[in-house]
Amino acid sequence: MGKSGNEYNLLLPLIPALLVVPGLALAGMESVDAAILIVLAPFLAFPIILIAGQLYNANHTWKHKLKEGGVIGLAALLVSLSTALWILIDYLRGAREISKEVTGRAASSWIDWISFDVLLSDYTMSTDRVIGVGVWIDSVTLMLLFVATFLCFLICWFSLGYMNTDPINENRNHRFYAEFVLFAMGMFGMVLADNFLWLFIFWEIMGLCSYLLIGFYFWKESAAYAAKKAFLTTRVGDVFLMVGLLILYDIYGSLEFSVIFNDPSLNGMVDSDKLFWALLMLFIGAVGKSAQFPLHVWLPDAMEGPTPVSALIHAATMVNAGLYLVARMVPFVDVGNYGVAGLDDLGLIVAYIGGITAFMAASIAFVQNDIKKVLAYSTMSQLAYIFTGLGVSLWFYNNGKTDAATLVFGGSMFHLFNHAMAKGMLFMASGSVIHEVHHAHDHLHEQGGHEDHDFDPQDMRNMGGLASKMPVTSAAMMIGSMSIIGIPLIGGFWSKEAIVAKTWKASLDYEPLMMGPAVLVLLTAGMTGFYMSRMWFMTFAGEPKHEVVEHVHEATPWIKEPLVILSVISALGGFGLSVLGIVKWLSKPYKYDFGINEGSLIDQVVYELEHAFLPDDPNLRIVGWTTIFLSLVVGPIFAARVHGGSLKDGQTSNPLVSWLVWLSGKFGSQDVSELSESSLATALQNRLYIDYYYEMALEKTVIPFAAFSAWFDKKVIDGVIKRVESNSTLGSFQIRRITTGRASDYILMVAVGMLSIFILSLGVSG
Repeated sequence: MGKSGNEYNLLLPLIPALLVVPGLALAGMESVDAAILIVLAPFLAFPIILIAGQLYNANHTWKHKLKEGGVIGLAALLVSLSTALWILIDYLRGAREISKEVTGRAASSWIDWISFDVLLSDYTMSTDRVIGVGVWIDSVTLMLLFVATFLCFLICWFSLGYMNTDPINENRNHRFYAEFVLFAMGMFGMVLADNFLWLFIFWEIMGLCSYLLIGFYFWKESAAYAAKKAFLTTRVGDVFLMVGLLILYDIYGSLEFSVIFNDPSLNGMVDSDKLFWALLMLFIGAVGKSAQFPLHVWLPDAMEGPTPVSALIHAATMVNAGLYLVARMVPFVDVGNYGVAGLDDLGLIVAYIGGITAFMAASIAFVQNDIKKVLAYSTMSQLAYIFTGLGVSLWFYNNGKTDAATLVFGGSMFHLFNHAMAKGMLFMASGSVIHEVHHAHDHLHEQGGHEDHDFDPQDMRNMGGLASKMPVTSAAMMIGSMSIIGIPLIGGFWSKEAIVAKTWKASLDYEPLMMGPAVLVLLTAGMTGFYMSRMWFMTFAGEPKHEVVEHVHEATPWIKEPLVILSVISALGGFGLSVLGIVKWLSKPYKYDFGINEGSLIDQVVYELEHAFLPDDPNLRIVGWTTIFLSLVVGPIFAARVHGGSLKDGQTSNPLVSWLVWLSGKFGSQDVSELSESSLATALQNRLYIDYYYEMALEKTVIPFAAFSAWFDKKVIDGVIKRVESNSTLGSFQIRRITTGRASDYILMVAVGMLSIFILSLGVSG
């Protein structure tokens, strides 16, 4: 890799990519018509990177100027991002309709294909589209599309520094970037799809690419195992998803959003029980993709992939797919807008799965020492918050509580945005730590100063004191952790409070059964404050726990820039977007209004602050302040007492984090060795033995069935075929014995045959 002084000259090939959108706009193309570029750009980059990598792997220009295809992937993702921003700006302006309006949502068709004549009930023929490719645009689509395109671009940028400076990846990075852009294409296509069929197709493309990326280090047994585990576990959910889509098709005769969402109740003719099972099947598919209980077991093991893959799966794409699918269920249950009544149990199920997963994942995160696995369980827990919020919104919608429903739905989607930005940054920050610690270890080993071959650069017990060594990374991880915790005024606070408050409102005012998820998400708030603070203190505060840390330097180009960008968004974006009315905008996909519409900016700021800290309902006020107390005070202070501490004498940190390091050493220390050796801690370290029970169940059921199937295939099916083959071979040998090749023998056979026929005919006639 070149030195940082000339590294950024490599971005010159991005200039043509930047000119694509302005060129199309000047040519008079509508933004929605250009939406196909969002999918097409990474789709075309995939074979180019893969083939060129095979042909020019040893070429200097390919390796050092194009970063083994990384620059090509970055250019393709820049086209996708700029096109997405073009559509978003047009949508927000509301200057014109984006193509045609269907039930308030913008839709456009790219390609109509596989069309043929259909015999109608009156015996007339009509040509009807069976399968087509189109785009469906509303506020939820645009939010998730921006998240996916923006984070994919930044993660690819980060990868140029992370992947291309690690000798273990040399000459195989082209495979990584090819799989990366194909994965991104799957996510982009799923979000833009205008029907459930194409959503499912792109959904499966993501599943395939997740297997390839998680198993990128395929020569490692653990990576191969993790890839297979992720693939098979998510396939369980996908089977249910496919069944649900078949039931939907049976109900509506179509899988297109424009048909189904126009009147989901079919004038009251839809059987609510049948639709309930269809939506439940879809939800199980979402549970598998978003790693919720009980199909969560694949996500922690997915950390075996490179860190950019972890960021890609956990923040930008895959795990958000399940949330997007559940969000698409709203029209089915919205009784105020042609929805089907009697589906409130679906909301309860979604909320309970979310609450259980949030609490369970946070508990397991308590005892993790691998920095990436802490973030993995954090992802499960935070996604579970969103599932809880979506479940509550589904319940509200189905019971006619539209105002409450829209607010908690908008808050849930907003939390998806906040979590994605913070978690993408946290995974890249953890990657920065791992990368620099690993390089310091290798350098020390080369100098003969360190012979620990079992050193783990991801183990936080080998870190400590890195705040003085990695100023940008430590500040980024601090801000990201604050957003995930829900520290007031920082990122995730504005969305998490809405979810917790509305869940409690549903429990206290309407449905007592909602008390379970309400209590679980409240407790999880304090637990999040502990395990996220614990991660930061173990990594950056205190004195170094290993000699390798003394040699760490934050020097690799391409890594710091995404951290700075996402830190600003995480720190300021939540409050800024709240003031602009992001929650209302996300909750009302039929509207273009976004921004300060009434009053002044000051009035809007005051309103948001009062709504966050002093809601009108006194019960919600108590819940809100309890949440703040648990997440801001109880969790972080306990973490500081256990893992905090001042830096080594003579070491200093940057002003952004110095106060936190100083504060971490002011609460004394607490010995938790007995607690860490307890049976509960052991159970949490073993993931509550859920993986063990799964493996035991597979060993008792699937493996014996597979063994029986193999025996049946070998002994019965193949046995019959081989027996027929053997008999045929034996018969052919017998026939061959009488084929001597002499004419006299053949004449004798013919004579004997004719004589036999003559005698037989006489016997029959007689």
